Amino acid sequence: MGAWWISNHAEAKSYLAGGRKKWDRPMYMRGLRLQSRGNDIAIVDKWYGFDPVLFHPDGTLTIQCPQAVPTSWGGTWNPLRSQGVRYNIKHFGNLQGVFQKNGTIYITPQDALRTPSKVQKCRGCKGSGKRDMWCSPPYCNNHFPCGDHPEWMPTQGRSTYWHYGKCSHGFSDSHNVPNGNDCYSCSGTGKQDYGNKVISIAWDGSPLRLFDGRLVKQPPTELEKRIAAYVKLDS
Repeated sequence: MGAWWISNHAEAKSYLAGGRKKWDRPMYMRGLRLQSRGNDIAIVDKWYGFDPVLFHPDGTLTIQCPQAVPTSWGGTWNPLRSQGVRYNIKHFGNLQGVFQKNGTIYITPQDALRTPSKVQKCRGCKGSGKRDMWCSPPYCNNHFPCGDHPEWMPTQGRSTYWHYGKCSHGFSDSHNVPNGNDCYSCSGTGKQDYGNKVISIAWDGSPLRLFDGRLVKQPPTELEKRIAAYVKLDS
């Protein structure tokens, strides 16, 4: 199995076993390596110096990213601003998407919620279910006189064989046909669902546990328990 198709701990372990070192092996893509981390196996990003994906023996994995890494000129850089880093996390984490919008990073798990359905009149065809089409007449290569198009007469200075025949509408020139095709937006139904959109989750790079691209619910930390108890008492 190639490194590109690794998706869980068992596949990562098998890939490591095929290398010269049994704990470290290059993945031959984007500066990534596969390395053992005790019982876990990590995908290591050598360019930025962190582990974007950590495979666990129970079949789950963790995605993570630091908010800042030092640069050679003395500043810092958020690796999630890199499209390559986001793509690596999306691919090996089996997510629907990892993207940036208005300076915020979002992830879309496989079990992401959706907005309510909102069926309305199609905005493309205004509810008619039809759209104008462009018709081009057939091209013919018969010599003059043409048996298929006896009405055709060659003009001076033009070829004596290639010409256009008449289309099904009776025209020998390209032309517009009003409402000639079903609307490609609504497939001719005249209605379109403008809701039912995937809801993505804002992510700051903190570790998230996933299984098959779906978020794994973790037990609350001690701090979260204390905050919940405080809010309950205050209310």
